[in-house]
Amino acid sequence: MATPNDYRAIARKTDRPMWIWAGCALISVLLLFGAGIVVAITLLNRDDTGSEAKLPEVWPTKSGQALRPVVMPTGEMVAALTDETGAQVLCQVIPEQRWEEILGGPTLREAGGACHAVTAKLDVSAQMIAALPEDTSRGMPTRTTVAGKLAVIATDKDGTSLSVELVEVLPHHGASPVLHVSVRGRTTETPEAEGKAKALAEALIAGATPPGPKLPKIGEDGEIPLEKTEPGPIKDRPLPVISWLLCGELGRALGVPVDNAKPTFFAACELNGVTADYSALSSAVVPTTTIAGLPAQVDGRGVVVQLTDDPDGQTLKFKGSGDLPALAEKMVPPLLGR
Repeated sequence: MATPNDYRAIARKTDRPMWIWAGCALISVLLLFGAGIVVAITLLNRDDTGSEAKLPEVWPTKSGQALRPVVMPTGEMVAALTDETGAQVLCQVIPEQRWEEILGGPTLREAGGACHAVTAKLDVSAQMIAALPEDTSRGMPTRTTVAGKLAVIATDKDGTSLSVELVEVLPHHGASPVLHVSVRGRTTETPEAEGKAKALAEALIAGATPPGPKLPKIGEDGEIPLEKTEPGPIKDRPLPVISWLLCGELGRALGVPVDNAKPTFFAACELNGVTADYSALSSAVVPTTTIAGLPAQVDGRGVVVQLTDDPDGQTLKFKGSGDLPALAEKMVPPLLGR
């Protein structure tokens, strides 16, 4: 007959495996739960990376403009373009394939205040600015050379800022002689940003400065020597060329020799007490009439002709003595290529 001690021994033999199995089961559940979390995080990260590593679905952006045909500058004239024309030029002065070779993948480009380009991994801008920066958002830049020209560069984990002086011109004289290139990552750090910025700057410099004219000498008040040029439209032309075209049309409209005309670097010319002035970004025009079929504001200050659909956009202004509306009617069509 079994004794109480025998029953206790049997119970101990029976209970011990049950606790062991329960513990093993609990550990297995915890391990599976942890593994599930790791897998979920991994998948989420993959999804995030995949979604970020794509080109934008909407392009151009709200603040950008699609690329359009544009006259390419030569010589030093890339330093004398309006912001929008300069952006169009920089976006197109090297072919799309070259952009993709430098940046490492399919590239979208748009114009605005600067040429803006993106790949799946990079956000890039290129524009002409007035002077080499003394500091940048990435800290104090280091002096270097690019394409044999003075440059400053600053790099951090987010990317590179590079500025190259193409022409030696005092900043207050109105030119934009410095090419500024920024390369930063859209999703991750960009260890190759500095190399890409230099390669892109070299390609843009070669494309935008083929042999051609130098910038005219600019006086303290912005005056430049008169240069007679063939009539033509002012669209996308360098600022001093616009000035010379304005001088020519002023002479023809007034019926006087152009020899005494006074052009300035800032797309303006004065002749016989009359000034014609082009502006790429003007104060708003409040139309009171039309001139050459375009909205125009005529008041005691002179005549302002709105050249685009944007009342804050490009204008031609005329001021001085005489019948300015009649003068504008003669000058505007040839300056617009009509």
